[in-house]
Amino acid sequence: MSGGFDIDVVVERRPHKGGPFRLEASFRTGAGITVVFGPSGAGKSTLLMAVLGAMRPARGKIIVGGRTLFDSGASTSLKVRRRRVGIVFQDSLLFPHLDVTSNVAFGLLETPRKRRREKALAALETVGARDLARLMPGELSGGQRQRVALARALAPGPSALLLDEPFSALDASARKTLGDMLLALQRETGVPFLHVTHDLGEAMRLGTHLVVLDGGRVAQVGPPPQVVAAPASAATAEAMGTENLFSGTVRGHFPARGYSEVDLGGTVVETGLLDVPSGETVALGLRAGDILLAVEPVRGTSARNVLAGTITATGSRGTAIELHVATPVTFRVLVTTEAVDELGLRPGQGVHLLVKAHAFHRLL
Repeated sequence: MSGGFDIDVVVERRPHKGGPFRLEASFRTGAGITVVFGPSGAGKSTLLMAVLGAMRPARGKIIVGGRTLFDSGASTSLKVRRRRVGIVFQDSLLFPHLDVTSNVAFGLLETPRKRRREKALAALETVGARDLARLMPGELSGGQRQRVALARALAPGPSALLLDEPFSALDASARKTLGDMLLALQRETGVPFLHVTHDLGEAMRLGTHLVVLDGGRVAQVGPPPQVVAAPASAATAEAMGTENLFSGTVRGHFPARGYSEVDLGGTVVETGLLDVPSGETVALGLRAGDILLAVEPVRGTSARNVLAGTITATGSRGTAIELHVATPVTFRVLVTTEAVDELGLRPGQGVHLLVKAHAFHRLL
């Protein structure tokens, strides 16, 4: 698939702490921003280092934008500088003794000296940081430093850009601003971006494609709304930290009462007040442990959602039991083994789910 990432590798490494780690990553994505999402230790940064060329896979292939960067079968392994892949880390890693322009120009060593400043200033203009050109890194805010780091990565005209949680240390406002800029940059440059994050909201907002990593393996790949609305496995949902993932349509808002109504696809729920226009799609998450279950109709409760449903399946989750309850959309609910015994919970039984409006959290 040209324009994106075609990766099928096995990477083995020994971390500084703990035992050996093995990453088995196989996926294909198209042009746009491919977001690699997963919990700490899932293998996200290992994947980036393999694409960059800083870590050699044991075997496999790495093809980016139609260019083969690594192919163990053909004994191909391009050096880092020949891969033409830019990278931005969580820490901007700017040289403190160089001003902003010189920091950006540092990545242009193969450019004639007299053109380096010109190209550096053009890159700063691209990321909206031209006015920072003469400042020193110590004079910049966190968001400004990441803009400069982006300019440095883009200045040489890379064939792909890797981003290793570049916004995780910033506040919500800066993350939103830089996220919008990242989307615009990808459209303008047309090069594929591989963006690593453990923030599901960021993954949903920025990703054209979503690759979920869990325990060194790819749990699922697809368009973000599709993956969120229909996790292919428990591993995907658990890697996201939220067992219940829904894609719904906003039906209306009730500011005076402090809630919004969302149709999850046959089940209408009340959530906290959402900043999303009526009629638009919204992604919501709900933890299985935030749902209460009753076998009789409930009255006089503060829970805004009392949903009638039927248990369709049960399964063990460590010391707890997970129930699947169709309402008609399916909710995953965690209960104790004692509750199962006392209430006689079993597939086919009718139950009622109690969910507070604010237990739903917006992902997109």
